[in-house]
Amino acid sequence: MQMVKRIVGGFFLTLLLLWLFAPKEELYYLLEKSLKEKNIIISNETIKDTWIGLKIENADIYNNDIKIAHGVNLDFMFLFLFSKLDVNNINVNEAFHIMAPKKIDNLTATYSVINPLNVVIKGQGSFGTLNGSIALLKRNIKILFPDSKNLKTIKKFLKKDATKGWYYETNY
Repeated sequence: MQMVKRIVGGFFLTLLLLWLFAPKEELYYLLEKSLKEKNIIISNETIKDTWIGLKIENADIYNNDIKIAHGVNLDFMFLFLFSKLDVNNINVNEAFHIMAPKKIDNLTATYSVINPLNVVIKGQGSFGTLNGSIALLKRNIKILFPDSKNLKTIKKFLKKDATKGWYYETNY
């Protein structure tokens, strides 16, 4: 019985150590490469490897060589059964203020094995708050704005529901 405990314990310890010392920066570069195929470039960032994730600070985001946002901070947290992405301090370029919110304070995307078919999204910004989900199998995104402050810049993309308020829904 002691031998079985040692083998199982050694297996989980090895798995934990492999995870803690995994090259997380390489995963980020793989993400950058896949985003580049869609003409989205993240540049001028500072990358810091943490024990359970990765922090990217002061990133500039470009789409088709046009600067979309600057000063963005990303915090990836990878666990075995739970993953989380926090995006903070998104300052949208002034050229896009007529069609996008001026500032997004924080945006959080969470994936868990408890709800494996959905990614939960929460956020705050100059528009108020948002709650949403991405249905992975249905390939659907739905974002609700329950506490809306200043939606005039993005109102043309939203729909109005009598019970839910303003929401955005699309398929990808």
